[in-house]
Amino acid sequence: MIDGAAKYLRAFWLGVQGALAHRANLFLSPLGAIAPVIVQVVLWKRVYAGRPAADTLFGFTRDQMLAYAVFANLVARLVRTGFEYDLYDDIKSGGLDRVLVKPIGYFGFRVAHFAGTKFADTGGSAVCLAAVFAVLASTTTIGASLAGLSGFAEALLAALLLNFLIFWCVGLLGFWITETGYLFEAVRVVITTASGGIFPLSVFGRRAEAILNLLPFRFTIQFPTEILCGRVAGAAQGTGLALAAAWTAALGLLAHGLWRRGLRRFAAVGS
Repeated sequence: MIDGAAKYLRAFWLGVQGALAHRANLFLSPLGAIAPVIVQVVLWKRVYAGRPAADTLFGFTRDQMLAYAVFANLVARLVRTGFEYDLYDDIKSGGLDRVLVKPIGYFGFRVAHFAGTKFADTGGSAVCLAAVFAVLASTTTIGASLAGLSGFAEALLAALLLNFLIFWCVGLLGFWITETGYLFEAVRVVITTASGGIFPLSVFGRRAEAILNLLPFRFTIQFPTEILCGRVAGAAQGTGLALAAAWTAALGLLAHGLWRRGLRRFAAVGS
């Protein structure tokens, strides 16, 4: 039992070391989140120009929309993956063979490695998030409060796991698709949009919003962002977490099925 845990702890530490090895990326990553935030803030200020402060657009006042734009961008940075490229390389280069014969589960290895990477490279984003939260909570009427931070932490953990499973399933397409590099980026743009990472889902209209609210993507960005902004609390927060858990279970089953079928294809092609 201890030896088994030690393997995954080692994978976690490898993720930490990998992130720390790219120190420039580690420290410049938070700065990379600033540009889209500035664009969003300028855009929404222009959209709300001339409107009363309490006037709403797409269900948001100006302060609420600005806060959403800032928080959503930071949350998107926090939950962003990247391991899918390594998964694809392992499948296409045959490196997966070397991992499968080792006494460690490949899925568990990737989860632990991903956790280690996020542990190391999200520190700067977390500091930015805390600073922005403190400023907006004290200078605007967005409804943010310290009481919402615990709910946000729970939702963020759920978002990390859910986003991991989504991109794990996308990465497994490497068993069937020859080139997935552009596919990953296309899927990322679509998922980020459907997650509320660019605009709140209400921007797309009631019908589209109702459909998107049923999909798992909302729970990776918009749901934790809305908790942080004080727009979701109490029973609605509990319901959201339950739906996120249900989607996590469903995607876990899908991932398991894709993995088993992909391995059979991998073995057949390899032989």
